[in-house]
Amino acid sequence: MKDNDIQAPVANETITLDYVVSFDPSGANESTCEIVVFDPASKKLFATSAVEGRLDIINFENPEAPVTIESIDMAPYGEVTSVAVHNGIVAVASPNAVGTENGSVVFFDTDGTFLKQVTVGNLPDNVSFTPDGTKVLTANEGQPNANYSVDPEGSVSIIDISGGVANLTQANVSTLLFTAYNSQEAALIASGVRKLKPESTLSQDFEPEYITTSADSQKAWVTLQENNAIAEINLATGAIADVWALGTKDVSLPGNGFDISDNNNEILIANWPIKSYYMPDGAATYSVGGVNYIVTANEGDEKEYTGFVERTTIGADSYTLDATAFPNAAMLKKSFNAGRFRVTAFDGKNEAGNYEEIYSLGSRSFSIFNADTKEIVYDSGNDFEVYTAMTPSISALFNADSEDNTSKTRSRAKGPEPEGVTVAQIGEKTFAFVGLERIGGVMVYDVTDPADVKFVDYKNSRTVSAYGGDNGPEGIIFISAADSPDNTPYVIIANEISGTLSVYSVDTTNLGLGDDYTRANQFVVFPNPAESGIAYFNRAADVEVFDYTGKKVYEAKQALSINTANLAAGIYLVKTGEGITKKLIVK
Repeated sequence: MKDNDIQAPVANETITLDYVVSFDPSGANESTCEIVVFDPASKKLFATSAVEGRLDIINFENPEAPVTIESIDMAPYGEVTSVAVHNGIVAVASPNAVGTENGSVVFFDTDGTFLKQVTVGNLPDNVSFTPDGTKVLTANEGQPNANYSVDPEGSVSIIDISGGVANLTQANVSTLLFTAYNSQEAALIASGVRKLKPESTLSQDFEPEYITTSADSQKAWVTLQENNAIAEINLATGAIADVWALGTKDVSLPGNGFDISDNNNEILIANWPIKSYYMPDGAATYSVGGVNYIVTANEGDEKEYTGFVERTTIGADSYTLDATAFPNAAMLKKSFNAGRFRVTAFDGKNEAGNYEEIYSLGSRSFSIFNADTKEIVYDSGNDFEVYTAMTPSISALFNADSEDNTSKTRSRAKGPEPEGVTVAQIGEKTFAFVGLERIGGVMVYDVTDPADVKFVDYKNSRTVSAYGGDNGPEGIIFISAADSPDNTPYVIIANEISGTLSVYSVDTTNLGLGDDYTRANQFVVFPNPAESGIAYFNRAADVEVFDYTGKKVYEAKQALSINTANLAAGIYLVKTGEGITKKLIVK
């Protein structure tokens, strides 16, 4: 059912993100950039490129002009998936080039000098320090090989660095397996934990994706993405404490609608008889009144291997809908309705082999779970799709992929696909920043009260008129005003497809924290040089544009962009009403 009265969420702009710059650490526009972290002492960023097997070290002393200082080739150590930094120590997750072998964590100082390397579990996909700096944790995904003939066990490794990295040995590493849960398989599956490969044990089927740790460094929570579950780690005892299912989102309920067809020539965010697994990738944690909360970016993921493919579509001939459960099966299977929508072939069957329930992967939202009661307390519903569909500055790219500007190509899959999330306290409030992998950009929410979450802002630095800019957000970080080089808070996104870092300053004027806390009158023109007939501004401004003879060639009030197709190639000056002047190059 389509809700014609649907309203887009309105940003309250308690804080706002102002685009500063896009930076390609490789300098070649041909790389990837997945994860980025920041070291406050050295004012350096550390970014990974899995495709090129590289760790980039970046000088961030001038946020408007980052500079790559060094690129470390990770091939001598293994591959690279993730990086973390704390107190001058850099930890890099390094899977073994032989995918079925255990990986490692490689330690460097912030100048890139090698310190130590220790073995962890199979395919470390995420690495992080505990807030107290005494431990390094890895989520070891343990993915099977291409034909699924070998399925390593997923695991979590705890590296005790309390004695200093210089004294680190393999004896300081504990790798926790989920083998104790093999005997609980039936009960866990009944509770909603997914197991996909019947021939594998549950511990082999578990694939830890991401780790987030409580502020007191006593507990960690690990997303088991494909299994739609969370594992709790007791860091005081060094043991897995619990595994619990996240449940499903009912797409048939008001406020939970999906746009699910790429073949109907319209945006149709509607309710469907579908249940969607949350299946988070990134996660973050914070505490309110002594209660721990987990914030999840609900990306979704399918298992696709030779001879073992989870993905199918509702319209597939092999996907037979139960006639009693779905008397409208013929309507659903039409390509302009639900026929092309991707779902899992593994769940929802009755004894006759027909599907009496439809399950999709990824809820197109972010959620907040009470980590103590294991209950969901908030979900953003259809906010991401509704906002991007109804906001003119981005609606042309509604559900576009990260690799082209064609709208709705991701509607049949996972839509905007939230991937990464970080949480930060600014003043008295707590904010969640959620990156959208496909359409791009970052959603901002005030999560101070988990029972009263508010939409705050959305910014996207990919280009709309032609494909370009920043594409494919993956990792996301927040840099506080106290830690930043210029007393300004920043959000930085690592973009996997464009290989760039998107740098946004955080304007906290509306929080009333004082002039020293916010970057005043930030104004940026991008892309620059302008090559595709249009240049954008990071915020609305009164502008005058002059050529280099001083002749005024353009003027506008509260403009967000300028049509450069009408300008001859050359150098121009863009002057704002506040007196800020920026150079614009038109090619």
